[in-house]
Amino acid sequence: MKIKKSAFYIFTVIFSLHSPAFAEPSVADIQYRAQQGQAVAQYHLGMMLLSGEQGVVKNYEQAFKWLTAADQNGSVGAKYSLGMMYYTGTGVEKDAKRAFDYFTKAAAKGHAKAQYNLGVLYDRGEGTVQDYGKAFEWFSRAAEQGYPPAEYNLAHLYKKGHGVAQSNEQALKWYTKAAEHNESDAQYNLAQMYLNGEGTPKNLEMAKKWFQQAANTGDVDAKEMLKSLE
Repeated sequence: MKIKKSAFYIFTVIFSLHSPAFAEPSVADIQYRAQQGQAVAQYHLGMMLLSGEQGVVKNYEQAFKWLTAADQNGSVGAKYSLGMMYYTGTGVEKDAKRAFDYFTKAAAKGHAKAQYNLGVLYDRGEGTVQDYGKAFEWFSRAAEQGYPPAEYNLAHLYKKGHGVAQSNEQALKWYTKAAEHNESDAQYNLAQMYLNGEGTPKNLEMAKKWFQQAANTGDVDAKEMLKSLE
């Protein structure tokens, strides 16, 4: 039986901005509001400078300046984005410890992606001491918010008994949630659990269903499993 590796990757898409605070504001309007000290505008401007959206020329130094201002004004998104800048070394020197600190601040405010990334750092011992229990805690918080990668990693921790008592039943539960949210590795692992009767009675039809779902995304292993079950 082959179990897919856990999805312990950092969520790195930080350069896309979707803020409902502005309908379609002009760059000048955003700059004015940012200069007036409005945190949402400061965050919006910082993200535009990171991404080059709305025709703004990318400027990481200025992006860092405005995201820092937004952070100081309480913007949770800015805390997360600053963490990503430090983690990826975008416009600043890579610094996992600083990334960890920013993710911690954003995670404490309920930011699901920050909670997930914090779990990854605890799992890896990156920017902090390795702590599977803390990884479990933060993956749990993000998973409870319906964040698919966290649901997947939480299932993996239950499957392996890392940071929590081993439980195939709980692994099945969280693989199911992640699979339903189109995480292909979760679909594959869930199919394996149904095939082998782990945390659930053996169910060939359910196994085939989830192998097929994973295969539909291009998963080669799932395609091979389906052939072997014909």
